[in-house]
Amino acid sequence: MPAIEREIKFRLPEGFDPARIREAVLAAGFRLEPAPPIAHEDRYLDTDDWTLYRAGIALRVRVDGTRLRLEAKSIRSTSAEALVRAEWAQDAPPGEPPWEALEPGPVAALLQPLAGLGVPEALRVRARIRNERECFRWMEGDLELGSLTVDHVSAMNGAESPALRFEEVEVEERPGAAPDALLAVRRAVEEKLGIEANVASKLLTALAAAGIAAPEPDERHCAIHPADRLIDVAHKTFARHFARVLWNEPGTRLGVDPDYVHDMRVASRRLRSALEIFADAIPAETRDSFAGDLRWVGRALGRVRDLDVALEHVAALEAEAPALERAAWAVFARSIEIERARRRVRLVERLDSARYAAFIAGARAWIGAGPPPAHTVPAGGVAAYGTASRLAAERTRAMEAAYEEAERSLEDADLHALRIAAKKARYACEFFGDLAGPGSAKRAKRIASLQDFLGAHQDRITLLGRFRKYAKTVPHVDRELTLAAGSALGHLERAARVRRSDLHRAWERAAVEE
Repeated sequence: MPAIEREIKFRLPEGFDPARIREAVLAAGFRLEPAPPIAHEDRYLDTDDWTLYRAGIALRVRVDGTRLRLEAKSIRSTSAEALVRAEWAQDAPPGEPPWEALEPGPVAALLQPLAGLGVPEALRVRARIRNERECFRWMEGDLELGSLTVDHVSAMNGAESPALRFEEVEVEERPGAAPDALLAVRRAVEEKLGIEANVASKLLTALAAAGIAAPEPDERHCAIHPADRLIDVAHKTFARHFARVLWNEPGTRLGVDPDYVHDMRVASRRLRSALEIFADAIPAETRDSFAGDLRWVGRALGRVRDLDVALEHVAALEAEAPALERAAWAVFARSIEIERARRRVRLVERLDSARYAAFIAGARAWIGAGPPPAHTVPAGGVAAYGTASRLAAERTRAMEAAYEEAERSLEDADLHALRIAAKKARYACEFFGDLAGPGSAKRAKRIASLQDFLGAHQDRITLLGRFRKYAKTVPHVDRELTLAAGSALGHLERAARVRRSDLHRAWERAAVEE
């Protein structure tokens, strides 16, 4: 398991005396005891195509005297109140990267799922930071809460002279410290000095100093234009969502942030919908081949994503559950975690497979070749604006028919069918943009609200099915756990029921015209 870092940082304006920060901390009732200073250099690593950055990880070699440490941190904070990030560390190999392999350790284990993308063999130094730290022990009475450091940072750009210098104060909390102490420091500094806590990482500062812009998705070349043919819109739509698949693949492999699996799954589902909606504008052989591969990898993504969602729901249910049920939720959560680990292994195996590599190569080649000749597909050359409204209307009518059946029966299968129909109607509006008529984007957002309602129901149904299987495994001799599981099961069964009035309200929000 990674360590969890909790800290706040204050980037100091030029000429600002760091002692004023310390004074604000002291005025808030804390003590600061001087500690020995530290000097180190951080060499930030990534591949040429920014695999680690796209995975949400910053990797660095910290040079502290003669000691080399390989350290990884998640870039995204899990809290808005403080920087809360996972971190891993182990000894670094000697010499400069790229390295043939890493010795076993926490960082090596973290990066192992990225082996199929050529990490760590492709790592190289992308930016450097030199830091001279004034260090203080952060105390409350005789209790050590953590540390406060004044960082004198030099961001290097390859030359010996720094491209940028700045000062930063970091306050880092020790594990088990008083939960409100860090926030008390933040409030004291912000209210007394008007300096807001800073969330920019030193990595981005170092890259900027080196004249390097970290990559961000750029979909401008996929913008839909009024003069586009149907085949042009099909090609741009496929290219846009294929790029999203590739962007999210490193983070999906890594498995630290579940949002990557979600985003990669959504992109793959949109690709499948695009192949269906643009059936008349994509050659049949290409369409069938891509659809099969996307269905195959999509199943693996879906199985992991479903378990991520289940864990989120169980955590919320356990937090709110009466004492009687908590043991059942805790054991159930462990069983989901074990199954998720198994499914993640299978997902990475699928992403490492020859079939997936062939799909990626084929899709890249198809996109790179540009839209196929219009005469090779039935309706490729027609103006997209003349077809967009019809294709969107067809999906809307299918959604309306699905709603009538679901509203009549309230059966889970019919509710699920409505969810799928709503997804296709929404995607049709999004794929064509304003070509599908004025207000198309607003219609897509309204349909998304219906999807959210139906998706939440489907998540509860799936969780209920899993819990029923789990409840059957509880030993009858464990009376306390049996009662806990029975109570929790009843709670889930009640939550999984859909009232016709709730469905009707969700439909009205989606169907109303503004």
